[in-house]
Parts: sequence; structure tokens; C-alpha cells
Amino acid sequence: MKEVSNEKISNLRDIILDRADSEKKENMTKGRREADDWLTRETEKLQRETNLILQDARKRADDIRRRQILAAEREKSTETLRLQNRILSDAMGRLQDKLVHLRERSDYVDILTGMCLDAVNSLGTKAPLRMRLSAVDTGLAEKIIEAVREVKGDLSLTFDPEPAPVLGGCWVSTEDGQRQVNMDWQSLTQEMADALAERLLPLL
Repeated sequence: MKEVSNEKISNLRDIILDRADSEKKENMTKGRREADDWLTRETEKLQRETNLILQDARKRADDIRRRQILAAEREKSTETLRLQNRILSDAMGRLQDKLVHLRERSDYVDILTGMCLDAVNSLGTKAPLRMRLSAVDTGLAEKIIEAVREVKGDLSLTFDPEPAPVLGGCWVSTEDGQRQVNMDWQSLTQEMADALAERLLPLL
């Protein structure tokens, strides 16, 4: 009886061990499968996050590159405008210098007379007028008025001894000072600025 009991116990133990081994293998297989599934899910998740990061990085890089291009274009435009203004200012300065050097010509009185007549015609009135010259040219006033009267004998034109704040040319105004035409070198240079710019800018 005792031997039978031992045999039964031994068989029962073998059955338990076999079942435990089987469950162990099954659990290991199940665990391996779950681990593989988890790894697959995490890999896919990581891939999605990586793609999002790369997309964001590309977008940021594109934005930075676009801003850099716009900044470069603005800088180029600003530099071009700066260069154009410098060239135009230089050209206007040279033109004004050329006008100032007209004083060295023998027909300078005739030039001022012509400018004074232009100013008189621009005013378009027979009312008494006053003429002002630059401080350097005041000594030519009588000759200019005499020459103007030869052309416009009925014109009442007097010389205002107060020098005009100009480099050359003349100012002509009505006696009450309400209307005035400036025919000086600075005014003429400014009037010619647009025409000068139209000719210069296409060359840049």
C-alpha cells in the first residue's frame, strides 16, 4: 500500500512538473509575443514622432531660409537705394558746382538777365517788382536791371540790397512779397532732380 502511494505521488509529481513546464513554455511564448507586440507598437510610435520632428525641422528650416532670403532682398534693395541716392546727390552737387562756375564766364550778366526775365515772365504781372541777388553778385544789379528794361521798357523793377541766401541766380518778387519766383542755382538743381534721376537710375 505504501509502495502504491509512493508511485501515485511520483506520477502526480511528474504530471505537475510536466504541466508546469508546459505552462512555462506557454507563458514564455506569450511573453515573447507580447514583448514583440509592444516593441512593434513602440517602434511605430517612435517612427511617427521622428517623422513629426523631421517635418517640423524642415518647416522651421524653410521658414528660416525664407526669412533670410527676404532679409537679403531687403538689404539689397536698401543698398541699391542708398547707392542711387548717393550717386544722385553727387550728380546734383556737381551740377550745382557747374552752375556756380558760370560766374567765371564773360556773359555771366547776360545769364543772370535771362534768368531775371524768366522770373518776371513767370510772375506774369506788371506790378512793381523787386530783385534780389546773391551777396557775391550784388555789384551786377545795375547792369542786370538796365538789360531787363531794354527788353521790358514798361517794367518797374528795383533792386533789393538785402542779399538772397543763395549761391547764384536771382529772386524776383512783387513789392508786397506775396508772390516770388526763385531762379537760383539751388532751386534750379532741385527742379532738375527728377529729370536727372530718370536719366541716371536706368544706368545703375
